[in-house]
Amino acid sequence: MRCLATTLIVCLMAHAEIIDRIAVTIDNRVITESEIERQIRITAFLNGEQPNLSSANKRATADRLIEQVLIRRELESTRYAAPGSGADKTYQELKQKHHGDDGYKQALAKYQITDKDVREAIQWQAILLDFIEIRFRPGIQLPESEVQDYYKQQLAQNPGKLPSFEEARESIESILTAQRVDNAVDRWLGQARTQTRIRYTQEVFQ
Repeated sequence: MRCLATTLIVCLMAHAEIIDRIAVTIDNRVITESEIERQIRITAFLNGEQPNLSSANKRATADRLIEQVLIRRELESTRYAAPGSGADKTYQELKQKHHGDDGYKQALAKYQITDKDVREAIQWQAILLDFIEIRFRPGIQLPESEVQDYYKQQLAQNPGKLPSFEEARESIESILTAQRVDNAVDRWLGQARTQTRIRYTQEVFQ
């Protein structure tokens, strides 16, 4: 009887070790610890870096996954047409970077991820860029004075090294527009978070 009980305890302990812990709940949506670790490995693979599984990076990755949930909700509720253009090209370029199928498969095995993981990540990046372009960029307006002030600041920091204002205008407008778009996205995400119940399982991030 004691042997049977001991065996049962060992089995339960072994089973407990493979249970995937809930890391974050977003209303009725759950993000697990394995999802976070997989995302870390995918990001490291795409960036050509070593996976950073530190507690701080797990928390930062969890925050990015939360943002992804919030944006997907927006896409579903408003039916934004964000097709994710360019994903196929990016995928093919990535495979070429790894010297074809064999090198690509070896890299996947090294990072402990799948081709499906990579395809979905690339597709999401493309969808996200299209969403931002459609949702936020049309409302951005740049006063002429702001463009001129930026040029003057750069000219003061780099005297004699900049092209004329008219030659630099397009580049300056692109930089300032990107900054405003980023700020608009951050404000929207901040507001969306305040309207959502988000709970972290602190043990996962220790």
